[in-house]
Amino acid sequence: MRTDLTQDLPDSPGVYLFYGVSDELLYVGKSKTIRTRVRSHFASREEGPMCRRVRRVEARQTAGELGALLLELQLIKSLRPMYNIRSRQTRRIVVARLVKTAGSYSTIALEAISNINPSHMAPFMAIFKTKTQAKEYLASIVRTHGLCSRLLGLERTNRHCFSFHLGQCKGACMGEEDPAAYNARFEAAFADRRIKAWPFEGGVIIEERGENNNQGEVFIVDHWCLVYSFKYSLDRFELNVRGVHHFDYDSYKTLCGYILDDAHRLHIRTITRKDMDLFIRDRSSVRPARIADLLAKTTVAV
Repeated sequence: MRTDLTQDLPDSPGVYLFYGVSDELLYVGKSKTIRTRVRSHFASREEGPMCRRVRRVEARQTAGELGALLLELQLIKSLRPMYNIRSRQTRRIVVARLVKTAGSYSTIALEAISNINPSHMAPFMAIFKTKTQAKEYLASIVRTHGLCSRLLGLERTNRHCFSFHLGQCKGACMGEEDPAAYNARFEAAFADRRIKAWPFEGGVIIEERGENNNQGEVFIVDHWCLVYSFKYSLDRFELNVRGVHHFDYDSYKTLCGYILDDAHRLHIRTITRKDMDLFIRDRSSVRPARIADLLAKTTVAV
Protein backbone atom coordinates (compact mmCIF):
# COMPACT_ATOMS: atom_id res chain seq x y z
CA MET A 1 0.00 0.00 0.00
CA ARG A 2 1.44 3.38 -1.03
CA THR A 3 0.50 5.23 2.15
CA ASP A 4 2.95 7.99 1.25
CA LEU A 5 0.73 8.89 -1.70
CA THR A 6 -2.65 8.46 -0.04
CA GLN A 7 -2.39 9.72 3.53
CA ASP A 8 -3.03 13.38 2.65
CA LEU A 9 -5.93 12.72 0.27
CA PRO A 10 -9.42 13.80 1.35
CA ASP A 11 -12.12 11.19 1.94
CA SER A 12 -14.75 13.28 0.18
CA PRO A 13 -16.27 13.43 -3.33
CA GLY A 14 -14.14 14.44 -6.25
CA VAL A 15 -11.66 13.45 -8.93
CA TYR A 16 -8.15 12.08 -8.54
CA LEU A 17 -5.29 12.18 -11.05
CA PHE A 18 -2.33 9.76 -11.16
CA TYR A 19 0.98 11.18 -12.44
CA GLY A 20 4.10 9.20 -13.45
CA VAL A 21 7.84 9.64 -13.08
CA SER A 22 8.04 12.46 -15.64
CA ASP A 23 4.78 13.93 -14.33
CA GLU A 24 2.88 12.46 -17.28
CA LEU A 25 -0.82 11.96 -16.60
CA LEU A 26 -1.55 8.24 -16.27
CA TYR A 27 -5.14 8.02 -15.10
CA VAL A 28 -8.17 10.07 -14.01
CA GLY A 29 -10.89 8.63 -11.79
CA LYS A 30 -13.77 9.76 -9.61
CA SER A 31 -15.21 8.71 -6.27
CA LYS A 32 -17.52 9.73 -3.44
CA THR A 33 -14.55 9.04 -1.14
CA ILE A 34 -11.26 9.86 -2.90
CA ARG A 35 -8.76 8.44 -0.39
CA THR A 36 -10.62 5.15 -0.01
CA ARG A 37 -10.91 4.70 -3.78
CA VAL A 38 -7.26 5.52 -4.45
CA ARG A 39 -6.18 3.01 -1.81
CA SER A 40 -8.28 0.36 -3.53
CA HIS A 41 -6.30 0.96 -6.74
CA PHE A 42 -3.00 0.31 -4.95
CA ALA A 43 -4.42 -2.81 -3.25
CA SER A 44 -5.52 -4.30 -6.58
CA ARG A 45 -3.22 -6.91 -8.11
CA GLU A 46 -4.72 -6.35 -11.57
CA GLU A 47 -3.86 -2.63 -11.44
CA GLY A 48 -0.31 -3.22 -10.23
CA PRO A 49 1.45 -2.33 -13.52
CA MET A 50 -0.20 1.10 -13.57
CA CYS A 51 0.13 1.80 -9.85
CA ARG A 52 3.86 1.00 -9.82
CA ARG A 53 4.32 3.91 -12.24
CA VAL A 54 2.49 6.43 -10.02
CA ARG A 55 4.69 9.06 -8.36
CA ARG A 56 2.10 11.69 -7.49
CA VAL A 57 -1.66 11.78 -6.84
CA GLU A 58 -3.65 14.99 -7.21
CA ALA A 59 -7.15 15.36 -5.74
CA ARG A 60 -9.76 17.83 -6.94
CA GLN A 61 -12.68 17.97 -4.55
CA THR A 62 -16.27 18.53 -5.67
CA ALA A 63 -19.42 19.29 -3.74
CA GLY A 64 -20.95 15.93 -4.60
CA GLU A 65 -21.19 12.98 -6.94
CA LEU A 66 -22.60 14.88 -9.94
CA GLY A 67 -19.68 17.30 -9.93
CA ALA A 68 -17.24 14.38 -9.74
CA LEU A 69 -18.89 12.58 -12.67
CA LEU A 70 -18.90 15.66 -14.92
CA LEU A 71 -15.38 16.78 -14.00
CA GLU A 72 -14.00 13.29 -14.66
CA LEU A 73 -15.56 13.26 -18.14
CA GLN A 74 -14.22 16.73 -18.91
CA LEU A 75 -10.67 15.89 -17.79
CA ILE A 76 -10.53 12.57 -19.63
CA LYS A 77 -11.71 14.10 -22.90
CA SER A 78 -9.43 17.14 -22.66
CA LEU A 79 -6.27 15.59 -21.12
CA ARG A 80 -6.45 12.02 -22.54
CA PRO A 81 -4.75 10.11 -19.69
CA MET A 82 -2.71 7.09 -20.75
CA TYR A 83 -4.72 4.44 -18.88
CA ASN A 84 -8.22 5.75 -19.54
CA ILE A 85 -8.20 3.63 -22.68
CA ARG A 86 -11.94 3.53 -23.36
CA SER A 87 -12.57 7.26 -23.08
CA ARG A 88 -9.32 8.97 -24.04
CA GLN A 89 -9.97 9.16 -27.79
CA THR A 90 -12.24 11.80 -29.24
CA ARG A 91 -14.35 9.68 -31.56
CA ARG A 92 -17.11 10.34 -34.02
CA ILE A 93 -20.47 8.98 -33.00
CA VAL A 94 -22.95 7.13 -35.17
CA VAL A 95 -26.50 8.48 -35.32
CA ALA A 96 -29.51 6.57 -36.61
CA ARG A 97 -31.52 9.18 -38.48
CA LEU A 98 -35.22 8.59 -39.12
CA VAL A 99 -36.22 8.37 -42.79
CA LYS A 100 -39.33 7.17 -44.65
CA THR A 101 -39.38 4.83 -47.62
CA ALA A 102 -41.44 5.43 -50.73
CA GLY A 103 -44.03 3.07 -49.23
CA SER A 104 -44.23 5.16 -46.00
CA TYR A 105 -42.35 2.61 -43.87
CA SER A 106 -40.07 4.01 -41.15
CA THR A 107 -36.40 3.13 -41.35
CA ILE A 108 -33.04 4.66 -40.46
CA ALA A 109 -29.91 5.97 -42.12
CA LEU A 110 -26.65 5.53 -40.20
CA GLU A 111 -24.32 8.52 -40.23
CA ALA A 112 -20.97 9.07 -38.48
CA ILE A 113 -20.66 12.65 -37.21
CA SER A 114 -18.43 14.60 -34.83
CA ASN A 115 -20.90 16.99 -33.22
CA ILE A 116 -24.64 17.33 -32.79
CA ASN A 117 -26.50 20.58 -32.39
CA PRO A 118 -28.33 19.83 -29.12
CA SER A 119 -31.49 21.62 -30.24
CA HIS A 120 -31.76 19.49 -33.41
CA MET A 121 -32.22 16.02 -31.93
CA ALA A 122 -35.73 15.26 -33.22
CA PRO A 123 -34.81 13.14 -36.32
CA PHE A 124 -32.48 10.85 -34.34
CA MET A 125 -33.81 7.47 -33.30
CA ALA A 126 -30.62 6.40 -31.51
CA ILE A 127 -26.94 7.14 -31.00
CA PHE A 128 -24.21 4.49 -31.08
CA LYS A 129 -20.48 4.48 -30.50
CA THR A 130 -19.71 2.48 -33.66
CA LYS A 131 -21.46 1.21 -36.78
CA THR A 132 -20.83 -2.33 -35.57
CA GLN A 133 -22.77 -1.59 -32.39
CA ALA A 134 -25.55 -0.02 -34.45
CA LYS A 135 -25.88 -3.02 -36.76
CA GLU A 136 -25.88 -5.43 -33.83
CA TYR A 137 -28.75 -3.47 -32.33
CA LEU A 138 -30.67 -3.45 -35.63
CA ALA A 139 -30.25 -7.21 -35.93
CA SER A 140 -31.60 -7.66 -32.42
CA ILE A 141 -34.77 -5.60 -33.02
CA VAL A 142 -35.48 -7.54 -36.22
CA ARG A 143 -35.87 -10.58 -33.95
CA THR A 144 -37.56 -8.95 -30.95
CA HIS A 145 -39.97 -6.62 -32.78
CA GLY A 146 -40.59 -8.39 -36.06
CA LEU A 147 -38.95 -5.73 -38.22
CA CYS A 148 -37.62 -6.10 -41.74
CA SER A 149 -33.88 -6.65 -42.16
CA ARG A 150 -34.06 -5.35 -45.75
CA LEU A 151 -35.74 -2.07 -44.76
CA LEU A 152 -33.18 -1.61 -41.98
CA GLY A 153 -30.32 -1.98 -44.46
CA LEU A 154 -29.00 -5.27 -43.10
CA GLU A 155 -29.35 -7.11 -46.42
CA ARG A 156 -29.81 -6.31 -50.09
CA THR A 157 -32.44 -8.16 -52.05
CA ASN A 158 -35.30 -7.45 -54.42
CA ARG A 159 -37.37 -10.20 -52.86
CA HIS A 160 -38.59 -11.08 -49.38
CA CYS A 161 -35.86 -10.64 -46.80
CA PHE A 162 -34.32 -13.57 -44.97
CA SER A 163 -36.16 -12.53 -41.79
CA PHE A 164 -39.46 -13.06 -43.62
CA HIS A 165 -38.54 -16.69 -44.27
CA LEU A 166 -37.71 -17.07 -40.56
CA GLY A 167 -41.17 -15.80 -39.64
CA GLN A 168 -39.87 -12.54 -38.13
CA CYS A 169 -40.68 -9.97 -40.85
CA LYS A 170 -44.37 -9.73 -41.79
CA GLY A 171 -43.70 -8.81 -45.42
CA ALA A 172 -42.97 -5.08 -45.16
CA CYS A 173 -40.05 -5.60 -47.55
CA MET A 174 -42.56 -6.36 -50.31
CA GLY A 175 -45.21 -3.88 -49.17
CA GLU A 176 -47.42 -6.63 -47.76
CA GLU A 177 -47.82 -5.21 -44.25
CA ASP A 178 -49.78 -2.12 -43.26
CA PRO A 179 -47.16 0.67 -42.77
CA ALA A 180 -48.95 1.99 -39.65
CA ALA A 181 -48.66 -1.37 -37.90
CA TYR A 182 -45.02 -1.77 -38.92
CA ASN A 183 -44.13 1.79 -37.89
CA ALA A 184 -45.70 1.28 -34.44
CA ARG A 185 -43.36 -1.66 -33.81
CA PHE A 186 -40.47 0.37 -35.22
CA GLU A 187 -41.11 3.18 -32.72
CA ALA A 188 -41.39 0.69 -29.85
CA ALA A 189 -38.10 -0.93 -30.85
CA PHE A 190 -36.22 2.36 -30.46
CA ALA A 191 -38.06 3.60 -27.36
CA ASP A 192 -35.22 2.75 -24.96
CA ARG A 193 -32.49 4.05 -27.26
CA ARG A 194 -33.95 7.42 -28.21
CA ILE A 195 -32.42 10.54 -26.76
CA LYS A 196 -34.99 11.94 -24.36
CA ALA A 197 -36.44 15.33 -25.24
CA TRP A 198 -35.12 18.28 -23.21
CA PRO A 199 -37.95 18.85 -20.68
CA PHE A 200 -37.52 22.62 -20.20
CA GLU A 201 -38.23 25.70 -22.30
CA GLY A 202 -34.93 27.28 -21.29
CA GLY A 203 -31.90 26.00 -19.42
CA VAL A 204 -31.45 24.91 -15.81
CA ILE A 205 -29.16 25.53 -12.89
CA ILE A 206 -28.34 22.49 -10.77
CA GLU A 207 -27.01 23.21 -7.32
CA GLU A 208 -24.99 20.60 -5.44
CA ARG A 209 -24.07 21.50 -1.87
CA GLY A 210 -21.20 20.09 0.12
CA GLU A 211 -21.27 18.93 3.72
CA ASN A 212 -20.81 22.58 4.64
CA ASN A 213 -23.92 24.32 3.25
CA ASN A 214 -21.89 27.49 2.64
CA GLN A 215 -19.92 25.70 -0.08
CA GLY A 216 -21.01 23.93 -3.20
CA GLU A 217 -21.15 23.91 -6.96
CA VAL A 218 -23.66 25.11 -9.54
CA PHE A 219 -24.00 23.68 -13.04
CA ILE A 220 -25.57 25.58 -15.94
CA VAL A 221 -27.09 23.03 -18.32
CA ASP A 222 -28.94 23.41 -21.62
CA HIS A 223 -30.28 20.62 -23.87
CA TRP A 224 -28.26 18.02 -21.90
CA CYS A 225 -25.04 20.03 -22.37
CA LEU A 226 -22.94 21.29 -19.47
CA VAL A 227 -22.32 24.93 -20.39
CA TYR A 228 -20.53 26.05 -17.21
CA SER A 229 -19.94 24.97 -13.64
CA PHE A 230 -18.99 27.26 -10.76
CA LYS A 231 -17.72 26.50 -7.30
CA TYR A 232 -18.96 28.83 -4.60
CA SER A 233 -18.15 29.71 -1.02
CA LEU A 234 -20.53 32.10 0.72
CA ASP A 235 -21.00 34.83 -1.94
CA ARG A 236 -17.90 34.05 -3.98
CA PHE A 237 -18.13 32.19 -7.29
CA GLU A 238 -15.23 30.67 -9.19
CA LEU A 239 -15.46 29.26 -12.72
CA ASN A 240 -14.69 25.54 -12.56
CA VAL A 241 -15.60 24.09 -15.96
CA ARG A 242 -16.21 25.94 -19.22
CA GLY A 243 -18.14 23.44 -21.28
CA VAL A 244 -18.92 23.22 -24.98
CA HIS A 245 -22.46 23.63 -26.22
CA HIS A 246 -22.61 20.48 -28.31
CA PHE A 247 -24.07 17.08 -27.55
CA ASP A 248 -21.85 14.58 -25.74
CA TYR A 249 -23.33 11.12 -25.18
CA ASP A 250 -21.45 10.41 -21.94
CA SER A 251 -22.48 13.73 -20.42
CA TYR A 252 -26.03 13.16 -21.63
CA LYS A 253 -26.28 9.87 -19.74
CA THR A 254 -24.97 11.48 -16.55
CA LEU A 255 -27.17 14.58 -16.73
CA CYS A 256 -30.28 12.75 -17.92
CA GLY A 257 -30.06 10.28 -15.03
CA TYR A 258 -29.73 13.13 -12.54
CA ILE A 259 -32.30 15.57 -13.95
CA LEU A 260 -35.07 13.01 -14.48
CA ASP A 261 -34.68 11.60 -10.96
CA ASP A 262 -37.47 13.07 -8.80
CA ALA A 263 -35.16 12.92 -5.77
CA HIS A 264 -33.16 15.82 -7.23
CA ARG A 265 -36.08 18.07 -8.17
CA LEU A 266 -35.45 20.61 -5.40
CA HIS A 267 -31.86 21.08 -6.61
CA ILE A 268 -32.88 22.08 -10.15
CA ARG A 269 -33.98 25.60 -11.08
CA THR A 270 -35.07 26.86 -14.47
CA ILE A 271 -33.42 29.64 -16.50
CA THR A 272 -35.36 31.58 -19.11
CA ARG A 273 -34.40 30.99 -22.74
CA LYS A 274 -33.34 34.64 -23.00
CA ASP A 275 -30.88 34.33 -20.09
CA MET A 276 -29.67 30.93 -21.31
CA ASP A 277 -28.96 32.24 -24.80
CA LEU A 278 -27.03 35.16 -23.27
CA PHE A 279 -24.73 32.75 -21.44
CA ILE A 280 -24.07 30.77 -24.57
CA ARG A 281 -23.55 33.81 -26.81
CA ASP A 282 -21.78 36.31 -24.55
CA ARG A 283 -18.85 35.15 -22.43
CA SER A 284 -18.74 38.52 -20.67
CA SER A 285 -22.00 37.52 -18.97
CA VAL A 286 -20.15 34.80 -17.06
CA ARG A 287 -19.19 36.84 -14.02
CA PRO A 288 -19.59 35.93 -10.33
CA ALA A 289 -22.07 38.76 -9.75
CA ARG A 290 -24.07 37.61 -12.78
CA ILE A 291 -24.22 34.04 -11.45
CA ALA A 292 -25.36 35.21 -8.02
CA ASP A 293 -28.05 37.38 -9.64
CA LEU A 294 -29.21 34.50 -11.79
CA LEU A 295 -29.47 32.16 -8.81
CA ALA A 296 -31.57 34.72 -6.98
CA LYS A 297 -34.24 34.95 -9.69
CA THR A 298 -34.47 31.34 -10.86
CA THR A 299 -37.35 29.12 -9.79
CA VAL A 300 -37.41 25.48 -8.76
CA ALA A 301 -38.35 23.21 -11.68
CA VAL A 302 -41.72 21.52 -11.33
